[in-house]
Amino acid sequence: MSEISEAARRLKELREQAGLTMRTVSDALGWSLTRYQHYEDRYKRRFLPFELARALEDIFVPNGVESGAVLQLAGIEPGQSSVTNRRETNTQRPLNFNAAVGQRDLPVIGAVKGGSDGFYFNEGEPKEFVERPANLKGVFNAFALYVDGESMEPRYFAGELLYVNPNRPITKNCFVAIELQDGQGLIKQFLRRSDDEIVLYQFNPPQEIHLVSTQVKRIYRITGAGEAT
Repeated sequence: MSEISEAARRLKELREQAGLTMRTVSDALGWSLTRYQHYEDRYKRRFLPFELARALEDIFVPNGVESGAVLQLAGIEPGQSSVTNRRETNTQRPLNFNAAVGQRDLPVIGAVKGGSDGFYFNEGEPKEFVERPANLKGVFNAFALYVDGESMEPRYFAGELLYVNPNRPITKNCFVAIELQDGQGLIKQFLRRSDDEIVLYQFNPPQEIHLVSTQVKRIYRITGAGEAT
């Protein structure tokens, strides 16, 4: 097994220089701990994803790290504007986060089970990293889920990947991943919500599902699906 990249080693040095734990950084990013650990302990690419470096810059600099130090890990040299550098990077380094549609950097967070037992969002190690589709280019907090179950057929079938953009608004009849307070998840069609309840729909067997609003931790919009490769 090859060693981690210089970017990963340098990232750890800068975090320690800032006096921050990996848990503190992962919480600030809104990530699980092991998702962040991937970039310190197992990351092998030459440069960090640009959006990650930019977010880490905002976390590290107020804690004593020199401005620009983290951006260098994404190939941004001191004195260069990030916009110009990103345009150059798109041409010279096709593995850059924002340029690399198709790069395997999109984490699979948990396995989706569409039946009545649902599934649990994986707060630990991502199952794997899969190719990033074009509609999630530059979406820093995007992730994927696997379908395992029949409740949403014929819309989604077991084995499909579902792509999630947490930034997209939830609208009537869109398809969503629901995270309950206990970590359980559901894949359904969104119908409506009130202060007291959220109403969903499943296809197989066809029925409405009513959830008490306080049961629901988050609702994520599904923005696409594809075969696992």
